[in-house]
Amino acid sequence: MKTYCKPKTVNIESVEFNSPAVHLGFSGKLGKKEFQELLLATGKITRAELREEIRNNSCMKILGAIDVIAEELTRRIQDRDLQLQPVFSFQRRDGISQKLRDLNKETAEQQLYEYMAHHALEPLFRAKLLPCQCGSIPGKGQIGGKRQLERILRKKFHCDKLDEAKCDVRHAYQSVTVECVMMLLRRDIGKNKPLLWFVAACMSNYPDGRLMIGGYLPTWLFNYVMSYVLRYLLSQYKSRRGVRHNMVWAIVCYADDFSCFGKWSNLRRAIKATTAWCKQTLGLEIKGCWNISRIASFEEEKKQYAARKAGSHARTPGIDMVGYVVRRTYTIVRGKIFVRLRRQIIRAKRDLDTKGYVPWWRAYKVTSYFGWLKTSNSQQMRKKYEVKRVLKASKRSVSMISKARIKEAQERERILCGETC
Repeated sequence: MKTYCKPKTVNIESVEFNSPAVHLGFSGKLGKKEFQELLLATGKITRAELREEIRNNSCMKILGAIDVIAEELTRRIQDRDLQLQPVFSFQRRDGISQKLRDLNKETAEQQLYEYMAHHALEPLFRAKLLPCQCGSIPGKGQIGGKRQLERILRKKFHCDKLDEAKCDVRHAYQSVTVECVMMLLRRDIGKNKPLLWFVAACMSNYPDGRLMIGGYLPTWLFNYVMSYVLRYLLSQYKSRRGVRHNMVWAIVCYADDFSCFGKWSNLRRAIKATTAWCKQTLGLEIKGCWNISRIASFEEEKKQYAARKAGSHARTPGIDMVGYVVRRTYTIVRGKIFVRLRRQIIRAKRDLDTKGYVPWWRAYKVTSYFGWLKTSNSQQMRKKYEVKRVLKASKRSVSMISKARIKEAQERERILCGETC
């Protein structure tokens, strides 16, 4: 059996190997207080020098301090003592689904440890993660999942009879235990004992010994575990007259949600077998209430389009996933997201007509929601509510408030430096 992350190429006890991961962990986090305190504790940079380098985008002393941190963290790995602090747990309500999420926040040192662990496990992730997985993977995400769905419906399968079953893992992260992850890692990287110890030590303070929501490493480890589920699902087949026929034709997975394509009779058998295997082997439970839909053909889509032109409001069944509803001929935004998006655009248009500008706090919402319209077939909505004019005014407000905040911060630092002198 092939193994990955061999000690010859992945040396977690080497400063040269860990230094790029530590530098990546600081990328985009220099404005956070906990990371600044970590830099100041090295003694290689003062608070005034840190502020000056952040303002001028010059990182000479910051890079030296990060190198010292990389050496210290590597020394702890060599001593087999990571000195981890407890994880802070809190709850937050989801704005779309109104579900109460259990989130966690780690210390800055543990976040750097997880970047180091991901850097060491990268050859394994590159080999094991499937192309159909797009959740929390750079370069894919929701846009990548939408493109995969469109490619399957519009280019890959032109047959009229195509069914789709959408499945979900119950309490996904809370169901994946540290023992389950380590069992799979020992199978795939059994020769690198220091790396196995380091990954297990990074997960030693996870609440209840399960993957937590909010960490950098748990997102990759969950996708790693889900790759086994999807690979088992894709391996299901039936034999007719000595010819092998795959039961599942294609899969698109976003985190713990995945859509399977094929014929419904075959999908049902494959999902039942996968559910039993997941429960017995990995401890994951796939929900029994599957969302089943038959994908309308191109001819049915054309007929429905003609009916909508005549005044009908009905639509053919679509695939509701990754925030979009994808059909054979067009893609729209999910209903709950569209309602919030439309509400913000209407209010911004009203402010623009009455006040002559869009308030900066609403402009931020409009600019963030515009991505949904840009990546979907929403030309009529953009024309009806003059989205182009509203977006231009919103960008102007965002630019003005950003410049004002930068100027205010510079003035505050100038006064502070003057008092210190």
